[in-house]
Amino acid sequence: MTQDKRLFTSIWFIIGLIILLLNDFVFKTTFGNWFTGKLSDFAGLFIFPLFWVAIFSKHKNKIFFLTAIIFIYWKSSYSNGLISLWNSIGIWNINRTVDYSDIIALTILPLAYHIETLKEKLTRIRLSPYIPLIIAAFAFMATTKEKMNTCFEDKTAVYHIKNQSRESFMSDLKSIGLDISSTKYNNTKYDDEHTEIKNLNDSISNLVILIGDFNNSDKTVEVSLGCWDYTNNPLRMLDEETLENQKAYVKSLFEKKVISKLSKY
Repeated sequence: MTQDKRLFTSIWFIIGLIILLLNDFVFKTTFGNWFTGKLSDFAGLFIFPLFWVAIFSKHKNKIFFLTAIIFIYWKSSYSNGLISLWNSIGIWNINRTVDYSDIIALTILPLAYHIETLKEKLTRIRLSPYIPLIIAAFAFMATTKEKMNTCFEDKTAVYHIKNQSRESFMSDLKSIGLDISSTKYNNTKYDDEHTEIKNLNDSISNLVILIGDFNNSDKTVEVSLGCWDYTNNPLRMLDEETLENQKAYVKSLFEKKVISKLSKY
């Protein structure tokens, strides 16, 4: 095995690694939109082949080719079976979002390939190559790790609010002082536009709700609760009893902070 660890300390690899880490641990939590999702793919696809070429330097072309093939497979529904098989082992649960628009991130590979050809001329940071190697390995695992199971099952937390349309309901949410944003997520669990209520209280930083016109004849809007994030994310998955308690808490919080205020508004 021929190694060329100079790539690990190159300024390009370090910048790509920093962007990946900042995006996954800071930007996604703060913003959580389509841009942060794509940024992870671009940053990850930039440093991933460089990581392996630094270890197996004689197989550069194969590594870049396999990176593209594996990424396409990973982002497709065909990888569901392999992911389920791996998660059944119970060592390190992994997950990803099936979104074929992420394939655009493959356009970063030619730049990564070109950077590797310039490795003799690249500016390098003076530190042990094992430091960015270990951090990069952690970043790759953290990116694919299954996120918290803090979600309501489909249509298990639904509210029907009369004398409202989707547009008027959104307007009223803003009128009562809620910080909201809407994002279009194609080919995801929601497969539609969903709304995020940010900073619902000190412990719930983000609550996803789906808003749709339920009955146009009497102007009734349907609001379904989706997933939520904690301000301080616990590292463990919630057991069934704890999750049910948390669902009840989030529902009561939504009713207190949103439903009750709208009825008074």
